[in-house]
Amino acid sequence: MESDTLTESRFTWPANHRAALVVVVHVDAPDLERRSPGSRSQGLDYSATGLQRLLKVLADLDVSATSAWSATAFASYPQLARLAQAQGHELALSHALGGSTDQQEALLSRISDIPAIGLIESLPTEVTESVTPPTGGRPVGLSWVITGAGGDVPVLTAEGDQQGVANIPVSPYWIDSAWLAPDRPLPPSSLLEAWSLGLAAVRSDGGLMVIVLHPHISGRPGFSSQIERFLDQAIESGDVWIANASQVAEWSRQQQADRSNQ
Repeated sequence: MESDTLTESRFTWPANHRAALVVVVHVDAPDLERRSPGSRSQGLDYSATGLQRLLKVLADLDVSATSAWSATAFASYPQLARLAQAQGHELALSHALGGSTDQQEALLSRISDIPAIGLIESLPTEVTESVTPPTGGRPVGLSWVITGAGGDVPVLTAEGDQQGVANIPVSPYWIDSAWLAPDRPLPPSSLLEAWSLGLAAVRSDGGLMVIVLHPHISGRPGFSSQIERFLDQAIESGDVWIANASQVAEWSRQQQADRSNQ
């Protein structure tokens, strides 16, 4: 297995964009049989409402996002998963909260004819206590993964004869739960300020910014408006490529191929 980091000096974005932005909407749903009150299930009963609000924000701004779903979310909100896909958003799997690969793929097959090619294995801010470890390993044919690893650009990992799986970097500071957790919320303006500064730095460095939104957090009134303002800033800059994770992964493989042919 080999890995190849696409460094800033050798990495360019499409159409001469200075930087790239990926919006990941991480969808979960209450599972009363497995989760005790007060655990990370706190507030998840708002997921459906919050997701609909976030989808409206994304539609109004014409932004394509990656939505990653737990098995419980697929089972609870299949109609919203179909709506997300109909609006042009990628459907991916999430193992960050445990689950079974076979179960998730079976649930997804009832929603879409397109198999998932993206997987969240871990996120830096997710609570992992009392979570049943995921079973079944990685699905076949993945294009990208999020493992919780940080970085400024994707890292390609060659596996066998495959083109390479792109490890999409994430930052704990670019996840909404770091700022808006119900037990220790910060002013929503602090999220906007920190993310705006992050975007400015990423534009200067030519890197990739990945923001992770939870519908039961960012989809609430007031919070969603901060997300909308941030995305407005990225769009108005005119030099940020807003893409889903699969598009960034494919571009990363193209960049590696171009370097290999030089």
